[in-house]
Amino acid sequence: MALCIESNLLNHISLNVFPFYLLIFFCTCIYYTMIYVRSVRTKNYDDRTLWYRANLDKIKVTLKGAIAVTVAFILFLVWQNFQKLLLLSPLQIGLIFAFPLIAGWYTFTPPIFNIRQIRQIGWIKPFVVGFTWSGWVTIYPILIWQVQRVHIDSSPVFPSFLLWLQNFLYLSVIAMLFDIKDFRTDVKHQLKTYPVILGIKRTFRYIIIPALMVNMAVFFFYQWQQQNQLMQTVLQLIPYLLLVYIIIKHQQQKSVLYYLVAIDGLLFVKAVCGITSIYIF
Repeated sequence: MALCIESNLLNHISLNVFPFYLLIFFCTCIYYTMIYVRSVRTKNYDDRTLWYRANLDKIKVTLKGAIAVTVAFILFLVWQNFQKLLLLSPLQIGLIFAFPLIAGWYTFTPPIFNIRQIRQIGWIKPFVVGFTWSGWVTIYPILIWQVQRVHIDSSPVFPSFLLWLQNFLYLSVIAMLFDIKDFRTDVKHQLKTYPVILGIKRTFRYIIIPALMVNMAVFFFYQWQQQNQLMQTVLQLIPYLLLVYIIIKHQQQKSVLYYLVAIDGLLFVKAVCGITSIYIF
C-alpha cells in the first residue's frame, strides 16, 4: 500500500481518509483467505493447508465478519462522496473498477461466464499480479484522493506512469520468483509458467534478469525526472539491491518460509524505504 508514497505527488497530495486504508487491508485479507479456504478441498498437505483444514469453521466466521466490515467501508466511502464520484472522468472510473475486476478474474470466475481464470495461463500470471498490485498501491490512493476533493472546475489528477511502471516491474519479478517456488506443483498440474517452459536457470537468464534490468532503468529515469536528491535515490534503491542479491544467491528452490519472509519481505522494505525517503527529504 505504501509503495505509492514514493511519488513526489505527495508534495501537494495528502493522505486519504483512514477507512480507505482499512478497506485495502480487509480486501487483501479477504482475497487471500478465500483462496486458502478453497484450497482445503485439494489434495494438498503443506502446513498452511493443514492449518486451514483444522480451523476452517473459525476462519469462515472471521471471513464473514471481514466481508461485513469491508462492505460497510465501501458504502461509507460511496455515501460520503457520491456526488463527487459522478464528476469523475470515464478513464478514472474505469481505473477504479479495473483492478478489483482483474484481481477477481485472476482467481475467481463463476461458471456462468465460461472463461478461464487468469492464474491458469501460466506465462501471463506474474504480469497480472504485478499489474493488479501496482494498481492497488500506485493508482488507487491517488484516484481516491481525487474523489474526495474533485469539484466541477478541478482538473483530473493521475498517478505518474513511470512510478506505476517501476512498481509493476518490481512486483512482476517477485511474482516470477514465486513461480519458481511452485515449480514442482505447476509441472504436476501442467501449468505452463516460465520455470516449467524454460527451466529455472533459463527463467533467471532470459526472463527475470532482463525484467529486473528494465526495472532498474525505469527506476533511475524516474529519479532523474523527479530530480530527487542523492540520498533519497539511495534509500529508494535499497529494495532493488536486495532483490538483485536474492536473485544472485538463488541457486535452487527454497522453503516456503524463505519466500514468505525474504521475498515477500522485500515489499515491506520497499514501502519503508519509500516512506522514509519522502518524509526525510
